[in-house]
Amino acid sequence: LGRLGKHEDALRILYRDLKSLDLALEYCDDRYDRQQSKIYKQPRQKYSSTGMFDDKELMEMPSDPDNAYLPLVRVALESDNTSKGCAAAIQVLSLRRSAIDRAAALRLLPADIPVSAVARPFLIPALVDSESQVRRLTVVSALLRARYLRLKEQLTSAQLKAQANLQVVPQLQSLNLGDSPLHSTQPFRARSSSGSSNSSSILPEVWIVKHFFARHLVIQARVTNQAALSEKAGRTLTDICFVVAESSEDEAIQPLLQVPIAVLPTGMTGCTWCVLSAAPGRMESSTAQLTCELRYTVSGQGDIMALNPQGGALIGRTFVEELQDLEVHASHFQ
Repeated sequence: LGRLGKHEDALRILYRDLKSLDLALEYCDDRYDRQQSKIYKQPRQKYSSTGMFDDKELMEMPSDPDNAYLPLVRVALESDNTSKGCAAAIQVLSLRRSAIDRAAALRLLPADIPVSAVARPFLIPALVDSESQVRRLTVVSALLRARYLRLKEQLTSAQLKAQANLQVVPQLQSLNLGDSPLHSTQPFRARSSSGSSNSSSILPEVWIVKHFFARHLVIQARVTNQAALSEKAGRTLTDICFVVAESSEDEAIQPLLQVPIAVLPTGMTGCTWCVLSAAPGRMESSTAQLTCELRYTVSGQGDIMALNPQGGALIGRTFVEELQDLEVHASHFQ
């Protein structure tokens, strides 16, 4: 009968004809285990083999069918002895309260049954179990979030480390600059051209290195988010971009490409790149002056996951800081 889906008929034989609530519960237990196996094991196996679900597979996942214990509650309430049937139904609810659909089970009970008959064996323990489960899930959620943030920080650190290498950045490789630069300057610290105290308290630490190639000038700006030194402790910087706004030799040296830093958490260092096309032979003088800016967004206090409500990019206030001019000598391209 169970294979034909006639579960209530099978339970009537076990409970009413054989007068065994234990056998009826064993039947329901077996059905419940098979339901759980069908719902959870197959999707987990598919996920473990592919690593992900697509939208169609998520929609087609089996939902929780008719609870395995509700048919037994209905069969027990069909008893000629109403009080005995209600007592058996409440006993089923009490023994399997963690696996039964509690709201659906309560709707099956007669309307005239007193609350006191259900409260102690079923309602109160069910509420206690639910509260304990909420607390456990809250702790698990906090642990998973902490782990996710730790992994996210490790990923960000690895991405920043990779972007600091001139030979690894994909945007730079696509330009076919060459194996190595003709000349690279020593790192020097960039300062705000305004020199105001407000700018110095917000501006992150920036060190500049100029890499000279035959037809390109690559400016590497190494940015450190020293949030602890400012009033915005715990800030996160995003969309950090070093920009050459003007060139005194605009026909010979022109901006070509910028590679920004997507996210720079507190205390970390990353590199943003600015590539300029260069034609040294067209320079009118031996030295060119470059007007430079550092553009970046400061998010609110918090970690690297301070996402906007709709998800996506970090939100915050954008700053444009004008830096000291850079000198470019034509001889460095030789």
